[in-house]
Amino acid sequence: MEMRLCNVRLLFFFFLCLLVGHTLTCHSQEGTVPEFRELVYLQTDKGIYETGEDLWFKTYVMDAQSLALSERSKTLFVEMLNARDSIVWQEKYPVLSGIAAGHIYVDKDLKEGDYRIHAYTRFSFLNDTLRPVYLKKIRVVKSIAYKGTNSPQEESRPVARLSFFPEGGDLIDGIPTKVAFKALDAKGMPAKVAGRLQENGKEIVRLETVHDGMGFVFILPRKESSYKVVLSDGREFPFAEVTASGLSIHLRKQTDEYLEFHLSQSKGTATQTVKLEGRMRGKLCCMATGTLRERLKVRIPLKEFTMQGIAEFTLYNADGQPMAERLVYVHPERKLHIELNTDSARYFTRGKGKLNVKVTDEAGKPVQAHLGLSIFDGAYQNELNPENMLSYCLLSTEIKGNIHNPAYYFDGNNKDRLSALDLLLLTQGWRRYVWEKADTAMLADCFLSDEIRGRQILGKKKKRKELGNGEQLLQVSGPNAENRFVLIDSLGKFVVPTDLMLGLRGGYVYLKPMLDKDEYKPSVIVEETFGKADSLRKSCQSYFPYMNPSQVLSELQIDYPIISQDSSILLSEITVTGKKGRVFRDKMMGRLDSLAQISIGVAWDCGCSSYDGTTYLNDYKGYSHHPIGCPCIPPKKKIPPVIGKRYALIKYEPVGKKGGWNDGWIVTAMDHVIYQGEEFTEEELLRMNNLWRVKGYYGTREFYQPDELDMQSPMPDARNVLLWKPDIVTDEKGEAEVEFFCSDINTSFVGVMEGTDGLGNLGTSQCEFRVLKP
Repeated sequence: MEMRLCNVRLLFFFFLCLLVGHTLTCHSQEGTVPEFRELVYLQTDKGIYETGEDLWFKTYVMDAQSLALSERSKTLFVEMLNARDSIVWQEKYPVLSGIAAGHIYVDKDLKEGDYRIHAYTRFSFLNDTLRPVYLKKIRVVKSIAYKGTNSPQEESRPVARLSFFPEGGDLIDGIPTKVAFKALDAKGMPAKVAGRLQENGKEIVRLETVHDGMGFVFILPRKESSYKVVLSDGREFPFAEVTASGLSIHLRKQTDEYLEFHLSQSKGTATQTVKLEGRMRGKLCCMATGTLRERLKVRIPLKEFTMQGIAEFTLYNADGQPMAERLVYVHPERKLHIELNTDSARYFTRGKGKLNVKVTDEAGKPVQAHLGLSIFDGAYQNELNPENMLSYCLLSTEIKGNIHNPAYYFDGNNKDRLSALDLLLLTQGWRRYVWEKADTAMLADCFLSDEIRGRQILGKKKKRKELGNGEQLLQVSGPNAENRFVLIDSLGKFVVPTDLMLGLRGGYVYLKPMLDKDEYKPSVIVEETFGKADSLRKSCQSYFPYMNPSQVLSELQIDYPIISQDSSILLSEITVTGKKGRVFRDKMMGRLDSLAQISIGVAWDCGCSSYDGTTYLNDYKGYSHHPIGCPCIPPKKKIPPVIGKRYALIKYEPVGKKGGWNDGWIVTAMDHVIYQGEEFTEEELLRMNNLWRVKGYYGTREFYQPDELDMQSPMPDARNVLLWKPDIVTDEKGEAEVEFFCSDINTSFVGVMEGTDGLGNLGTSQCEFRVLKP
């Protein structure tokens, strides 16, 4: 049987070589329409967070075609959602020259589990429900000792679904074809499969998975034959159907200089002129035309593709209809090669370390790059989210579906990564000729705005006519109560530009019409941003990477020497807790609250003592004046109450048929209170001052980095992130150097660096070291 299978394979390749005819060379294409869409990549300081920590991030906003840093968008929208799709964080951050950096507070009250972070810009998230969204996953735990890794599954899992993908799209009668297959278990995880393909009940070839449930076979299909797959456990699966005619494409050879395709059509089909187009990230790179009889060889020079990534080749018939497609990964060497080396493989706790960086291109030439670096405890690495900058930008966002362990295909230690990647493209690429409209983001599809936009409306029509078409002023304030002004045009529209928003950065932006409140009754309507995005996101398909838990080998780090009484790891920062008091407000709202306390002044102290010696507080939260007959009534001067002082309260009502006080009164309630001042909701304060507010840019915060003096402190140091530095820029030699201090945690630490040269070349690197007790 083995001899017969070998002969079949040899005959197949001999047959294929005989059928190859004319050769064509591809020609480059110029003047293609540039794409407006942006791609956003989010780099975080680690993958697992304990409640109460800060999540630090850096965002790269890139042109979706060239992957060069984009300067078009000025605002980054960031949301964090729980498993129930409820938003737990929602803020805006400024984007400067394609880079945004900031932090998210992981609230102490968050429940343990996986959370999704969605970062988008005006040109990355469009009004298009057909385009999927790609989310960043993190894990939140109460304590890292119980980081909640899923229970490993059995390595041997039965196949629940077996799918077949003929190269090019279809099995065509009489045309030798490579057929890839993919096996999944009942939970959608890759499954190993072994079996045989039968033609009319006779075995013609064996099937066996090569990587992650994927494999391939060669077959010479016949329309009149019947095919099925029989697995080693006896179960049967249907094979791909054979069509009577059509066009096929086969990647015969791939070198560093060219791709060789063999194009075929059914015997007896009329000779026709066909066209083969090669695109990358929506951009037309080359095109070849030629006369196809039965077989045609086309050689594509790879110099036409200037960057690393997925090249999409589409074969068109004489009528211009797409008939076959093949995805090919090209130039895997074109990336930033980042060398990340520490000055030692081991450090003592609280020791000082140094890390050297060198960045070069594929030719070994130094590169000036913009990099982000995180050094963190290896226990906080989320093995179940196997994604990095290369896999996200060059693979995950380029093909549909959730990808199992995408980082595998970009790890140079995996010798089979390129052949495995080709299998992935065959089984999970753009299948069955679903050609969409040109992948160009039209301005009409943009619904978000970098700026704050809105409109002023006047409540009185007569007053609107009096103002005519003149421009008005709108006062714009930040959380620190500083004031700026913008113009309101004749239609009532206004724009708060991003440079002004940046100057007012720190939280909310407050808007106040300068027209008289009582005379004109002005109000402000601000264009909604997050609400529209949330509604659209819920209508889009979400994709994310995943990892088979049985392949995750992680040791739980539970030997930490510094543990607080509530079993959480101590942080370097001090959190002060106490009894509930007045609601914290920014400086602007605090100022409004103080003004309201002065101007309203409803409660007052009459100076008369109650039975226990405390004085009465009048007109406070439904309580009455001191009873009639008090010598202080009517008061000559109302004495304002003192915050923190204890007062008596009394409530009384008149009696009698007419309800007059002369008929007498009765006491209905008595109490005491420690006066804390009048309490107003933020909505009340805004309404009282004719103000409207909208989210501005979230405030900045500096990552804590200790110095030599801090290291001598007797206070415990349980930092699990030793360094977060999102702004490393290499010099003309492609080099940079950073220093860090170890904490009191003695364990293995991981350094992860990612970045770009700003022109489209990306890179990532990793190093490890150990921290020991002296």
